[in-house]
Parts: sequence; structure tokens; C-alpha cells
Amino acid sequence: MKKFKIFLFLGLSLMAIIIAPSFCRAETISVGSDDALRNAITNSNDGDVLSLTSNIALIRPIEIVDKTLTINGNGFTITRNTENWSENGSNATLLTAGAGAKLTLTNLKLTNSQKYGVQSYNGGYVILDGVTISNCGFGGVLVNAGTVEVRNLVLHKNGQTTNNGIEIAKGYSVNTGDNEPTLIMNGTLSSSEKDNVIFVAINDKLSEFKVENTESSENKVLLNGNEIVVTDANNDVIFTSKLPADIDVVAEDYAENVVVTLHVGDKTVPVSVMPGTVLTKEFLTSKVDLAKLGLTNTTIVGFYSDAEFKTAFDFAKEITANTDVFVKVETNKKDTTPKTGVNDYFELAVMISVVSIISLAVLKRKVG
Repeated sequence: MKKFKIFLFLGLSLMAIIIAPSFCRAETISVGSDDALRNAITNSNDGDVLSLTSNIALIRPIEIVDKTLTINGNGFTITRNTENWSENGSNATLLTAGAGAKLTLTNLKLTNSQKYGVQSYNGGYVILDGVTISNCGFGGVLVNAGTVEVRNLVLHKNGQTTNNGIEIAKGYSVNTGDNEPTLIMNGTLSSSEKDNVIFVAINDKLSEFKVENTESSENKVLLNGNEIVVTDANNDVIFTSKLPADIDVVAEDYAENVVVTLHVGDKTVPVSVMPGTVLTKEFLTSKVDLAKLGLTNTTIVGFYSDAEFKTAFDFAKEITANTDVFVKVETNKKDTTPKTGVNDYFELAVMISVVSIISLAVLKRKVG
């Protein structure tokens, strides 16, 4: 029994030694220079957060492979040291997540790159959450046979001639295999420039790419014939990009909004909604400004499918086509509460008190 306990203790100790690294907590490492950032990346463990304490000017690109890291910019900027900059082969992008890497950038500004601000390369995964990119020579973001997930991205002018926001590509240097570029919309995408917010590369190995939109994403990237469009929270198109010929796109199709026309007396209120929307009384009520329509002292009492107000509107059905809704209003009833003729309740109280005192005096005299 004693030997068994010894062997059990040794076995448990060995197991603890083996699995202990997997329970190591992620660290937050402060960095404030090019060298400090590179050293932190080299010596970091999966899950570590590199937290910027100042702006950093890089002297060459940073490439991350086979690691899961977060760079929290804390509002600072990573840029290129234009006086002392060298490419890494053909790579002149500030930050690259390569094969096996998952890089999250948050609260960070990227600017003045020779080529791109950030790229996902050959299977790498990049998350952009609170990132602003501007003044990069080729474009803002390069999805180069990797995956980019947009949670909160702000783009300004990028590209030497025309604007180039998010470029979808598969460069000739990418290893052959199943890695196809994927763009995931999971939040908001805004741009000060309207052209080429999504840019699909030509003259490389790109033949297809995929776009995914999470259900809660405010902006969506959709396929509309031979165009890629970006829509806002109301499903209105805000950016449009032409697709090159012979490029297959796996994406949701864009469906134009349908119009719900609210008829309020002889007035109409058009409301644009996405196909498949299920309306609510609260939503429609919020769209009718009675005072603006000149209908003062009135209240909405119902929504109907006919002008005679015989059939109540079915709020359970999805709206898939232009729809008419008739709004019934009624004039507010007058207040029938009896009026006292006294404007001030204090005056009324005084009058009652005076009358009471006089009545008591008269009663006392009669009794006496």
C-alpha cells in the first residue's frame, strides 16, 4: 500500500508538470518601442496581450505565425519609420498574421505603411476591433488567402492612386492548398472614402472567396449581381464595388428593401424595411408623428389592412413585398370633470376654511 501511494504521488506530480503550461494565465505585456514589441512577440505565450504605452514606428514588417496574440493599442499608433525602413522580401505590410496565427488588434491606429496596414496571410486570422487605418500605400487591409473578421473598423484614404480599403486576394507567393480568403462582418465598417471600400484583386491566383455576416452585424457585405455591396443597419447600400470577371463569391445575396406605406387619413408615411421583417405596433407607432401630420389632439387606436378599418393588420406575418397599412386615429375626448371656477386650489382651500369658520360662528350663536 505504501508503494502504491508513492507511485500515485509521483504519477500525479508528473501529470501536473505536463499539463501545468496549459493552465498558465495570459499576461499583459507593456511595450513602447519597435524592439520591445518584437521581443514581446517572440517571448509571448498564446493568449498574451501586448499593450502599447506609446506610438511605435517600425523599421521593418512584423510577422506572426503559430501564435494567438492581442495587440491593444490603447489609442496609440503603429506606423512606418520612413527614414529607416526595409521590406522583408516582398512583404512591406506593417503587421501580418501568417499560418497558424490569430491576431486581434484593438483600439489601435495603423498608418503610413509602404503597402498595407495589416494582412491575414495563407491561413492566418486577423480580428479588427476598434482599428483605424489611413495613408497606406497599397491599401488598408489585405485578406491574402487568410481570414479577416471586422468588428469595428474605420478606413480613411489608402492607396496611392485610387482608394483601396479591404483587398481580397490570393498572391502568387501563397502556398497552394485550401486557403481561400474569407471576410467576416461582425460589427461596423465605416470609410471616409466611397470607392473600393471592398476591392477584389485581379492578376493573381484568386479565383474565389467567401463572405460571412453574423446575425448581429450592423454592416453587412453582400453579393448583388456583379457587385459587392456594403449595407447599413437599415439595409441601405452605402458602398459598392465591381467584381472582376471569373471570380466566384460565396456570399448572401442582397435583397432590396420593401416599403411599408402608412396611410393616416389623407396623409402617407413611407417606411423602408428589410424583406422578412416582422412589424410591431410599437415600431409603426414610432414612425407616425401625428403633430407633424397636422393631427393634433388625436391618438392612434389601431392598424388595419383596409381603408375601412374592418380587418386588423396581421403583425405575425413577414413583410416580403411593398405593403399598405391603414392607421386609425381618434380625436381625444374632452375632459368632462366638473369645473369649480377657481384656478388656484389654495384659494379654494381658503374659501372652504372661511365658510367653515362662519358656519361654526353662526351655529354657536344659535346655540347660545
